[in-house]
Amino acid sequence: MANKRQQKPKKKKVSGEAAQQANRVILTRTIIVMVGCIVLFIPLIVTIYGLMVSEHEKYETMALANQTRSMSVSAERGIVYDRNMNIMATSTTVENVILDPLFIQDQEQDVTLIATGLSEILDIDAAYILSQAADTEKQYKNIKNKIPKEEADEVREFINENELKGVYLEPTSKRYYPNESLSAQVVGFVNSENVGGEGIEAYYDGILQGIGGKIITTKGNNGTEMLYTYEKYYDASNGDNLILTLDSTVQYFLEKNLQIATEKYDVLNGAFGIVMDVNTGEVIAMANMGSYDPNNYLEIYDTEKQLELENQYQMAMGLPDESAEQKEAFAAYNAAMSTARLRQWRNRCVSDGYEPGSTFKVITLAAALEEQAVDLTTSYSCGGAAQIPGRPQLLHCWKKEGHGTIDTWDALGGSCNIAFAHIGLALGGDALYDYIEAFGMLSQTGIDLPGEASGVFHEKKFLTDHANHGTAYLTSTAFGQTFKVTPIQLTRAIAAVVNGGYLMEPYIVDEITDGDGNVVQKTEPTVVRQVISQETSQLMQEMMEYVVVEGTASNAKTVGYRVGGKTGTSEKIDTFDENGVAVEDKIVSFVGVAPMNDPKYVVLVALDTPSTATGYYISGGITAAPTVRDVFSDILPYLGVEPDYNAENIELINVAVPNVTELTQAEAVNVLKEKSLTARVVGEGPTVTDQIPTVGMEVPGTSQIVIYMGEPKPTDRVEMPDFTGLSIAQANDLAAQSDLYLQTKGTSRDSSAVSVTYQDIQAGEMVDLGTTVTIELTDHSAQD
Repeated sequence: MANKRQQKPKKKKVSGEAAQQANRVILTRTIIVMVGCIVLFIPLIVTIYGLMVSEHEKYETMALANQTRSMSVSAERGIVYDRNMNIMATSTTVENVILDPLFIQDQEQDVTLIATGLSEILDIDAAYILSQAADTEKQYKNIKNKIPKEEADEVREFINENELKGVYLEPTSKRYYPNESLSAQVVGFVNSENVGGEGIEAYYDGILQGIGGKIITTKGNNGTEMLYTYEKYYDASNGDNLILTLDSTVQYFLEKNLQIATEKYDVLNGAFGIVMDVNTGEVIAMANMGSYDPNNYLEIYDTEKQLELENQYQMAMGLPDESAEQKEAFAAYNAAMSTARLRQWRNRCVSDGYEPGSTFKVITLAAALEEQAVDLTTSYSCGGAAQIPGRPQLLHCWKKEGHGTIDTWDALGGSCNIAFAHIGLALGGDALYDYIEAFGMLSQTGIDLPGEASGVFHEKKFLTDHANHGTAYLTSTAFGQTFKVTPIQLTRAIAAVVNGGYLMEPYIVDEITDGDGNVVQKTEPTVVRQVISQETSQLMQEMMEYVVVEGTASNAKTVGYRVGGKTGTSEKIDTFDENGVAVEDKIVSFVGVAPMNDPKYVVLVALDTPSTATGYYISGGITAAPTVRDVFSDILPYLGVEPDYNAENIELINVAVPNVTELTQAEAVNVLKEKSLTARVVGEGPTVTDQIPTVGMEVPGTSQIVIYMGEPKPTDRVEMPDFTGLSIAQANDLAAQSDLYLQTKGTSRDSSAVSVTYQDIQAGEMVDLGTTVTIELTDHSAQD
């Protein structure tokens, strides 16, 4: 049987239509799968797009923050120098104590040990440290800021001994003021955030502060250190330095004499003063009493106010806790504390206006002479009171009996209000207002200090529209009433009167330098405008000197120097007590210029409300003028202004007694003569064996020194007499009877109105023979 060959099955032939249908099924299924995939991946795509594109910067920042630790590097704040490169403000290195709560917990550190140890070193409550260590909401907690090096070293030793983790010391700086309260309101202070709070520190904060740097390092989970790290350091840019126009020695002399005046005249509301270079506008000194210490700027330095605030606090503490009464009491206490701080920080020389009073007569007269509205021979009649045309009220002069018939010299010298009312009328309201504006009284001076005010002045129409306002404003303005100026405005205006008529822009920063001493910025004197002519300025110099020589400022006479100026006494307008009643306080002032043969410096001193209980008449001539005299006596020799002593005034200065022992009589007489001293010889020995006064003691020039030629020197002590109230002749006689030397300062005017008002050694004190006592003579007629 033959084998049949096996054959492959034959494929069925598929029609074209069936193939297309199969392809469509496959395509449909593929599309469905693809769409499904796309639908499933859309959220993922959106998320990826958000992470990588739209919110890339956000998440990059978060990642960097999570992976790196950033520590700030403080810029070194610039140094503030006085004009002689004495440091007035600088920065010292201190450290902040910081906890890292997360890291402490992660490393299982002994929190109680940390709290106890830091509490003992830093003198803070351990419970507070424990609460900070338990707060893991924040990574870094400041425990105590700006601790000194000694404390920081103790903390560092504590950390190392106990191998602590999560406790750090962060270097920073603290502002330091080596002169403490000296020029406090001018220099200002830096607050706890290292930002200038007042004064120069605030005005030039951006220049002094510099730009901080950073240290960036990697970190692991919860801030732990990583095995492999990198560190990036961004340098800090230190602040620039300031060189001021202030002279700290002149500042000291100004503050010293303001303090003496405050105590002598029992000044109730503080005092202020300015020393300015008349030719450049440089402020050489600027002071406010009372002051404060910028090193501890939050403390109240007025002891009476401090006690008052303490009592207020204790009263609030005694009220029921959380009661409405206690909350109200604490609110009142906090407000009073804030007011007290602001008051002691305030620089009245630039921020406060006051009525200038008769010191303003210098401005009125300079304008009237420049406009030729009056001349030196113009006469005025003062009977103590006068009815001025257009002024409804009777105008009174400070001198009740009147000045009589006087010329322009004595109008200024005697500070006659009635004469100046007529000078104001002769000048006219338009011209007076224009000169007030030209002298810079209606605008800020532009001094580089914060908080400058521009004074308070009435509208021009009050001086010119006599039909509606009469002449009351015009005449009162002419002698310095009914408006306010700031001390810096008045000081630069007086400087313009005596420097040739040039109104200068005052300034307090002379140079700005970088850390290498390179000058970044230099302030040059700036003339704002010329207000009066050289000729008028020269005439005003002579007339202001006349005020001191023959007028109401005789108490400003300064031995060895020609001084000019003008006194002022003014009411405190628009000032009320806590009950809304107008106060009767007065500001007495004197503005002086020296030396008048070549004006260099102007000094303004104002005393706010001297007490009537001291026995002094309240006027600028009796209280402020002697204060400026003492300022000039201190600062002019220091500033290199040579005194001019002659035979008439050599006795008004003290000289140190030389050593003449072991010399012959002739030799001793010659040595004493060289010092402008004479000799009285006791005994007949070959050489001088002793002397009175002893070597180095100071006596007035032309004094007689007792030399003993072999005779023993008496060792008796004498009781210091009371010279107050005596005339100069009576005082000299009493000093001679007690074998004492008498030095005088103050007026030399021979008048029944002149008497001793002060002695520097208290009456009743036992002193050696030959002791020099300094007395002050006051002309009680020097009122204004």
